[in-house]
Amino acid sequence: MSLTFLVPLFLLGIAGIAVPIIVHLTRRQRRQVVAFPSLMFLEKIPFQEQRRRRIQNWLLLLMRAAALALLAVAFARPFMEDAELAASGSSGPREVVVLLDHSYSMDAGDLWDQAVTAARRVFAELGPLDRASLVLFGQGAEVAERSTSDRNRLETALSAARVGSGTTRYGPAMKVAQTILEESTLHAGQVYLISDFQRIGWTGDEGVRLPPGSVVTPVPVQAAVPENVQVGDVRLLRQAVGGRERVTATVRVVRRGGSETVELPVVLELDGQEIQRRSVRLQPDGAEVVPFAPFTLSLAHTRGTVRVPPDDIEADDARHFVISPGNAVSVVVAEGARAGRDASLYLQRALETSAEGRFRVRVRRGDGVRAADLDGTDVLVLNDARVDGASAALLRDFVAGGGGLLVVLGEAASWPTSAADLLPGATGAVEDRVEGRGGRLGYLDYQHPVFEVFAGPRSGDFSGARFYRARGLALGDSASVIARFDDGTVALAELQRDRGRVMVWTSTLDAFWNDLALQPVFLPFVHRLAEHLSGRAEALPWLEVGQVVDLSDPGALQAAGLASTEAAGLSDAGEEVVLGPTGNPAVLRSTEGSRFLTLDDRGFYVVRPPGTEPERPFTVAVNVDLAESSLARLDPEELVAQVAGPPADPEAGPSFEAVELRREDLERRQSLWRYLLVAALALLVLETVLSNWVSRRAPGTPGVATG
Repeated sequence: MSLTFLVPLFLLGIAGIAVPIIVHLTRRQRRQVVAFPSLMFLEKIPFQEQRRRRIQNWLLLLMRAAALALLAVAFARPFMEDAELAASGSSGPREVVVLLDHSYSMDAGDLWDQAVTAARRVFAELGPLDRASLVLFGQGAEVAERSTSDRNRLETALSAARVGSGTTRYGPAMKVAQTILEESTLHAGQVYLISDFQRIGWTGDEGVRLPPGSVVTPVPVQAAVPENVQVGDVRLLRQAVGGRERVTATVRVVRRGGSETVELPVVLELDGQEIQRRSVRLQPDGAEVVPFAPFTLSLAHTRGTVRVPPDDIEADDARHFVISPGNAVSVVVAEGARAGRDASLYLQRALETSAEGRFRVRVRRGDGVRAADLDGTDVLVLNDARVDGASAALLRDFVAGGGGLLVVLGEAASWPTSAADLLPGATGAVEDRVEGRGGRLGYLDYQHPVFEVFAGPRSGDFSGARFYRARGLALGDSASVIARFDDGTVALAELQRDRGRVMVWTSTLDAFWNDLALQPVFLPFVHRLAEHLSGRAEALPWLEVGQVVDLSDPGALQAAGLASTEAAGLSDAGEEVVLGPTGNPAVLRSTEGSRFLTLDDRGFYVVRPPGTEPERPFTVAVNVDLAESSLARLDPEELVAQVAGPPADPEAGPSFEAVELRREDLERRQSLWRYLLVAALALLVLETVLSNWVSRRAPGTPGVATG
């Protein structure tokens, strides 16, 4: 550590200490004057006196000299500078970015308090010329305060920060820091990354590279590894019993850490009221499946929660869901009068085999279509049935209104020419496939929703199915082919009509013309066909923190399983009132007619039209990503090595203005000159008091300097 002066020219003022020395040496004593009448009778005799001049009061001299020296040094503006300060200060004022992790894992122990304290320490060390930004990050990044020298604003933003419900993602935070540093006019940039450094937050493929010369300083916060119990996946099995819908909830409870077996209660709540309680014994790092007794589901938007006692990480101690009755896809299978006895057996059994009661199936035998077949129906399957003109008119209205129609072309199936435009193409005669061995499916459109789940390896193989007979289909101009046989003929085609869809399967869905019904892929294939034709995705009992919901299309919400039929009454004017899990209004972002709700917190979001108080409002359940509960750590240096920018050009060096500004910044932070001026003033006052005291004690004494 060395003493440096901002204005060293003022040190020449130290030469002023010669003044009191000269005064002490040259000052003559006062002589006592004696009146004498006349010197005319006295003889004048030359007399010469030589006497050595010397300092009589060393203490006063030293005090005066020291006061002058302190004044000179104070005007030179001294400050202490060591190697660390020189290194950080040589590049001038800094652009400082503090990245503060507020993911829900930071709620464990005192991690959040440590992180806030570390951020305050960084802000306290800022110089007057530095600028700082505070960025809070979890799954995304939010700039709480940007590029300010006002410490009060930074402190206010830091005090308002809270632990969120998101997971750790370092990429968005580092990209925000990169943008701030690139747009800064200051020469030096420094990033402080304050986090518990979870492994899941960094993949290495984020593509972040800070500007040249930027310095990344990781600030890890650590606490004892907590014992954590979390509510894992919740499965909701629906069954129709006596015309009422019964739901059985099964939950997986996971324990991380621990040393002994513990017994904990697991509670099931509906609409805020506890309805069931189970006890579970958990081994260290163990898991157990807890089944609850079935309950009757009768009200729309029933809010459910499965919870365990709170621990160090409370965000994963509860799992929320919202379910409504009547969300099953209604499928009616109209089996032709001339079809085989078991023509619909495999199709019916496949649709009824759904763990969540996804499909409600009704089979009736007879040609033609009746109005009762279409009432409340999402998907109609014409299985080897004859259709007349009146039935075709009903089907046209059904499809135009959003219904889904699947035509299975068996041997007896027929279609009126007056409604030929309703099908993807004109039906032809029965064709035999390769004799003896049978044909196969040679082309599947894996980009289509029906087959996209089979695109991955070991996700389903259609090549094992043999097809012996099929009906010809001459495609129309607007139709699309979803599957073909190995000889190029059409196996499955689709036509979009108004709001609905029409699909034609040219073989059968039993074991007579093919053996597809005996293959493992048959059940998921039939499920995907019905879901696609209904236009409704699988019901979603909850979403995760960070996802976005578009409230502008109630029909799309219902199709996604987020809303029941009653929720279709959401406002068309875009004025929905949304209350978040804390009871405070949530912000809706409007863009080109769409109204987006970002799910930032765990719990229930309630949406209702303005000025209304519906008894069962549209509700969305939101849960945290359980991956955040894994506390495996990332080596901070690994992240720093990948994001740190290239070193600054050593030949260019910092500008003269930057160096001088930084030196002035260091001097202002220390303000040693103030203390020197106070010391000089104290010495002068003390010297004055001491000098007067000496004068009063020995007035007129020869050789005594009186000041």
